[in-house]
Amino acid sequence: MSTRLLVDGLGLMGASLAAAASQAGMEVWCHHRRPEVSAEAQQRGWGTAVSDPGAAPPVDIIVTCVPVSVIPQRVHSLQQQQPQAIITDVGSSKGRICSQLDDLCHSGAFIGSHPMCGSHAQGLAHADPNLYQGATVVLTPTANTPDSTLTPIASLWQDVGGQVHSMSPEAHDQAVAEASHLPHILAAQAARLLSEGSLPLAASGFRDTTRVAAASPQLWTDILMDNHHAVLASLEQAQEHLTTLHTALAAGDAEAITAWLTAAQARRQRFHQQSATGTSTRK
Repeated sequence: MSTRLLVDGLGLMGASLAAAASQAGMEVWCHHRRPEVSAEAQQRGWGTAVSDPGAAPPVDIIVTCVPVSVIPQRVHSLQQQQPQAIITDVGSSKGRICSQLDDLCHSGAFIGSHPMCGSHAQGLAHADPNLYQGATVVLTPTANTPDSTLTPIASLWQDVGGQVHSMSPEAHDQAVAEASHLPHILAAQAARLLSEGSLPLAASGFRDTTRVAAASPQLWTDILMDNHHAVLASLEQAQEHLTTLHTALAAGDAEAITAWLTAAQARRQRFHQQSATGTSTRK
């Protein structure tokens, strides 16, 4: 019997999931706060539109794709409407969410998910059924999460092309601060510093470095606020490294500057090597 899936929230992530799950042969129901968005998903063949999660028949899995700040209350609401379902999310931070949903984690009704993919473009119009192909998807079980919850959620992400990894919510938040949240901040900083006079000279290097800075400021405010402890720690490390470079430049110390850049090059090469093995993320 195919998996019965309810996708709650049809932005880029949710609509792409509905499209991918439908292609994988799952039974999909689509819900969005604006009914016309659900209707468009149905028109595209990505599932059956429902006006409310409780209006769908009993499903096996719910994936809620709402902003991280409202995930806990949304999960509690969904659990009341579909008490038999296992619920997961696509939020970029996990510590607070899993803590506030500890009761549902313990009962097996919720487990956190974070697909490491996406785009600066948002909304159903930009949905891509291949978005999750080859993408790392992190599951964040707690010490009390039963295998009966972990296994079907892992299978869901694998069925749409994801490569599943597990780590604690706390370890996830620290890792994602370094791998995703700090890079977004640095890209935004580079974009902020581009003056009108320099704009005509901005080319492919600027484009590649600042691509993610085009993403929704509201979405990223939500993410950075939710993971602020880990992000602050990463920012402090970044400031220390920039101070080292500043000191070397001020002193005219070419050897120290080369060492600073060489360390960065080595980490970039390590990322490239990992990417070549097919285990990198796409975000």
